[in-house]
Amino acid sequence: MIIGTPKEVKENETRVAMTPNWAKRLVGAGHEVWLQKSAGENSGFADEAYTAVGVNLADSAEEIYEKAEFITKVKELQPQEYKLIREDQMIMTWFHLAEDYDKPMAQALVDQKSIGLSMELIVLDDGSRPTMKPMSDIAGSLAMLESVKYCQTMNGGTGLLLRKVYGLPTPRIVVLGGGHAGFNAAQVAVGLGLQTTIVEASWDRIDYLKAALPEADVVLFEENVLEKILIDCDVFINCIYPSPEPGTREPLVKRSTVKKMKKCSLIMDIAGAEIVETSHYTTLGDPTFTEEGILHYCVPNMPSLCPRTATEALLMITGPYILNIANKGLKKAAEDDPAIRRCISTVNGQIVHPEIGINQEMPYTEFDFSMLD
Repeated sequence: MIIGTPKEVKENETRVAMTPNWAKRLVGAGHEVWLQKSAGENSGFADEAYTAVGVNLADSAEEIYEKAEFITKVKELQPQEYKLIREDQMIMTWFHLAEDYDKPMAQALVDQKSIGLSMELIVLDDGSRPTMKPMSDIAGSLAMLESVKYCQTMNGGTGLLLRKVYGLPTPRIVVLGGGHAGFNAAQVAVGLGLQTTIVEASWDRIDYLKAALPEADVVLFEENVLEKILIDCDVFINCIYPSPEPGTREPLVKRSTVKKMKKCSLIMDIAGAEIVETSHYTTLGDPTFTEEGILHYCVPNMPSLCPRTATEALLMITGPYILNIANKGLKKAAEDDPAIRRCISTVNGQIVHPEIGINQEMPYTEFDFSMLD
């Protein structure tokens, strides 16, 4: 199979969807691997590291899309890439079409009859999403570290040092969601000696968090409880992502609550939008804005701040799926592994994932393996 990796074109996206190590494995298995020149540089991988293991370099994204049967990417297709994708070409990336409304991208996949493989929809039998864990771990840690930076006056903050200082009141941090991202954010906060509260909806997860982070307060999510806690906090870190389920899009943190927060406190929203009513997506190039007197940081791709670590962590998870699909072909790989089957989003000009069809307000049909014949 011919596998191609273009350079990411989303603003400030520094990760790459192929490492020299995994390229070597693919080449060793008899596959032809292509990489757009300099695609790996931001992640610390020079072109020479790829060519040394048998990778072919392409001068342009157009060349990659023209040659490859299987495209590996990190972030969703950008408008300039819509015209490059081809019929029956597999594209594996984070599309997020079940959560974010992006009808033009969904329509492009349908019109071009490309096979969309949504990394975020690789779901194991226990309901876990393996591709999300490493990025959530990194995003959670970075959310707290970026909070330290954006509480400084030169970055629009109050000048509060997020560190326990003898004789002074300890800054208060509230983390919404105790999953992978929330746990890592709270772990960094506790390490800095900060007064840390985790708000979580699952009793089982609460028990785990109390045992794993005994220095943190862990409370059950209730809207009125959350509002009371947020009023007194210095930094609020949202670590909950929007649900793909229809009818669950009401923000958990209302504007009325944000209005009551301490002026010039910080909202660090790793989801970027929807969970906090006053949040909207920002970029690493322009990460903050002020709404209701509160500084907001709403960058959804924070792992791009540490692309070397993030790329390696991502390929630890996606590499085996890429190799499996390349070795067996998509149909056989999906038949053998239900997690791969679940990530198939578009085939033959049709949306075949109900959550995507509902969210994009587009027709969809049930997936059938015969579609891959």
